Amino acid sequence: MMSITKLVIYGFGKHENVTIDLKGGINVLYGPNEAGKTTIRQFILHTLFGFPQRGSSLLRYEPKAGGAYGGQVHVADSEFGSCVIERIAGRSAGKVTVRYPDGREEGEEALTRLLRGYDRQSFESIFSFSLLQLQEIGKMNEEELGQALIASGTTGAEDLAGFRARLDKEMDGLFKKSGRVPEMNVLLNELRQTEAEIGEYRKKSDAYAPMKKRAAEIDVLLKKAEEEEAALSSDQEQLAVLRQAAPLEVERLQSQEELRAIGDAPFPADGIRRYEALKDRKIAADAAISNLQERIAAIRRELPEEPDTERLSRIRSILAEEAVWHDSRSMESNAEQSLRELAGIKDRLLARLGLDDEETAVRADASIRKEEELHTLSEAYDRALRNLERQDERIAEKASEASQVADERTALEASGPDDSEIEWASKWPSLRKRLAAAEAKQSAESSNNRQPILILAGLAALIIAMAIYSENLLLAAAGVAAGAAAAFLLLKQGGADTLTEDERQLLSRYGGREEELDRRAERVGRHFTELDRLIEADERLRGMMTELRISRKTAAENLDDAEKRLGTFLEAYGIKGKLPAAIVPELFRLVRELQETVRRIRSEQEKRDGASLTAGSIRSRAHEVIGHPVADPLLFSSLKESERDLLQTAEKRNRLLAEEEKLKEERAEAESLTAAFGEEIGSLFAAAAATGEPDFYEAAQRSARKTVLQEALGRIEGQLRQIGVSPSADIPPIEALVRRMDVNRDALQAIAEERSGLIKEQAELEARMGHLVADSAYDALLQEFEQKKAAFRELAVAWAARKAAVSAIDGATGRLKEQKLPDVITRASEWFGELTGGAYAALVLSEDGQVGSEAANGMRFGLHELSQATKEQAYISMRLSLAASLLESAPFPIIMDDPFVHFDQARLGNMINLLEELKINHQFLYFTCHREMAGAFKEAAVIEVAGTGSERGVLR
Repeated sequence: MMSITKLVIYGFGKHENVTIDLKGGINVLYGPNEAGKTTIRQFILHTLFGFPQRGSSLLRYEPKAGGAYGGQVHVADSEFGSCVIERIAGRSAGKVTVRYPDGREEGEEALTRLLRGYDRQSFESIFSFSLLQLQEIGKMNEEELGQALIASGTTGAEDLAGFRARLDKEMDGLFKKSGRVPEMNVLLNELRQTEAEIGEYRKKSDAYAPMKKRAAEIDVLLKKAEEEEAALSSDQEQLAVLRQAAPLEVERLQSQEELRAIGDAPFPADGIRRYEALKDRKIAADAAISNLQERIAAIRRELPEEPDTERLSRIRSILAEEAVWHDSRSMESNAEQSLRELAGIKDRLLARLGLDDEETAVRADASIRKEEELHTLSEAYDRALRNLERQDERIAEKASEASQVADERTALEASGPDDSEIEWASKWPSLRKRLAAAEAKQSAESSNNRQPILILAGLAALIIAMAIYSENLLLAAAGVAAGAAAAFLLLKQGGADTLTEDERQLLSRYGGREEELDRRAERVGRHFTELDRLIEADERLRGMMTELRISRKTAAENLDDAEKRLGTFLEAYGIKGKLPAAIVPELFRLVRELQETVRRIRSEQEKRDGASLTAGSIRSRAHEVIGHPVADPLLFSSLKESERDLLQTAEKRNRLLAEEEKLKEERAEAESLTAAFGEEIGSLFAAAAATGEPDFYEAAQRSARKTVLQEALGRIEGQLRQIGVSPSADIPPIEALVRRMDVNRDALQAIAEERSGLIKEQAELEARMGHLVADSAYDALLQEFEQKKAAFRELAVAWAARKAAVSAIDGATGRLKEQKLPDVITRASEWFGELTGGAYAALVLSEDGQVGSEAANGMRFGLHELSQATKEQAYISMRLSLAASLLESAPFPIIMDDPFVHFDQARLGNMINLLEELKINHQFLYFTCHREMAGAFKEAAVIEVAGTGSERGVLR
């Protein structure tokens, strides 16, 4: 098994100087979009398989800001051990170095061995995939899956499937059964064509003499056909002229006969047009006269009576007062509105003051003097109230302190020492002294060993000797002091008393516990000290509360007195009851506002009454002139409408009278025109010798027909002369001419076809004879034929060699497919069933080699018929099964780029469980932008990929 343990990125894309530690099992590399996850995935592939060439479809991810390019991939391999693969910028795919655990360093060949001969394409086809790459395996049939297994299990620089594909391509370039472009197909066609040309050459040499005889016969036949064609063409031209003149002759004879029948036909020039124009104008004039008479009668019927000028004057007088009317109405409306608003304000003020009788408040004195008096009373009340509140607060504060002291005393008494502990603490000071004396005796008793004292005495003698030798007084004094100390210790040791039984028991019971017992006794003392403090505090607080209650009683009496004096003042304004002092100034302000509101109400009532009187006068006069009552909003519009009606009536009468005079003038003019048109029509009838309109139209037709016939005769004679036929010539009937022309046309067609065939045959004979005489390419054609045969044999040998190699590869493919493919399909089917929660039982290969699926009910579906998510689950099952089948030959990590985005919650859980099982034999590197996937796997290493590029890179 191979696993990646560490990534060290020198510089790659947005990442610079970044180290990522990985572990076996599942590693989740999480980060939002643009964080650099794909860059890390490409770093692994680029380092393992080389940097792509410039201009290729793959990005090189060179650092934008410059600097080192490349990095290291640390791997742990079951065969090669822990290795470091380093690839940095260099020629082509970069410079690679593989470092082994023993310190050896090798290059590209070592990396090829470490990667088991896999190239990037083979690795990505199985061990590295994203959502888009998953779909590639769905396009493989049974044959292609077998080839994929061979490619995955073959080591070396070139896989067997690719070699077979190249052989197929080379064979197709040499020969195809129905192809035209391959070299062998081209040569084969050329050989067949050359062989046919050689056969033709052999036949041509025996046919020269018959061709020459036939050429002479053709010359004679062509001359004879030319003579016959000339005679027939001349006769055909004459017949065509006569055929063109025959219908003209028939038309000339008919026209002459009709002219004789018409005879003389007098008619005025342009008579019909002139008559019809006069007739139309006379009819129009008669119609105009009738219309004018009807319009004059209608005007008489429509003509109104003269309007009432006195009523019009009164209406205009009232309309002059329109502005006064609107001002009065507006003033009345505004006054009513103001009264309603003021009434509402007054009601609200009375409600806020709590008054039933407004007269008291309205008549009350609201002067500044009274306001100052109210202010003084309110301040006195506020001071008394604040004093009482302060007394209550102090009483409550002291009561709270007393309660707290009582609670502390209760808690202290409950947690205090018991009687036995108190008794022991009272005895401990004397015990402590006795224990100290016993410990001193014991210390002296344990000092019976005199060896240290003797050493000290010897040391004192040595120091005194050195002092005498060196004559050093200080050193001599030190020696004397040491000797005195040794003598004192000897005397003390000799005089020590022995321990009594009571002292021994005391040491046994309390020895070594002095500090603990001191603290125990100290706790008891602190308890009684704290208890005394709480009792003293409780007595002090009780005394203070008694004094505060007396002060509160005095404050309450002062507050009652201030409240009574304030209430007496407010009763003068109709305000009764006990009120908070804070709102008393507001009440005084409300009284003043109430008085002002009542004054404004009286003013608005006076305005309303005056405006109502003015508007009423105008209203009564308007109703009288209109003749009926009208609503106030419509009053002046009705007056204006009445004025408009009177003005329109007068205007209409004047307009109709003027129109009647104009129509009478037009009628007289129309009657004059009608008489003139009648006289002109009579003159036209006389010129045509007609008694009425029918005779006039009949004479017009005869005159027009005569003119047409005379023009036709002139045209026909001109056409006959133009085509070369005399008007007096004898022309046969047209049917006879057509029959003779058809016979000549058929004869000419037959001669032309015969001559064309003879000319074509003559040209072919001349070409063939000339070619046989002058052609010297027969020998060259034979030589070319032999050369092409030799080249064809060489190509056939090359094609046969490649065919044999393809057959061998197909045999190996079949054997490997029979060995591995069943296990891959079986394992993939089991995992596919787990992933789909039992909805599908297996993956199957159809008869045509396509991968399909079998549902739990036995129904089979092609992969293209499955949903997107189910299709992806089938592809992942196949990929993982292929990787599992290659575990021994290719134990690589599996790199996945967010391939589960289309899975629902249940199937995603199944997928996670499957990866948890497979992580025993495979390392997984899972790249994702979904935060929830970071915690989806048990014991997975989660690496957060930051989006800051070279600033931070990858965070662990």
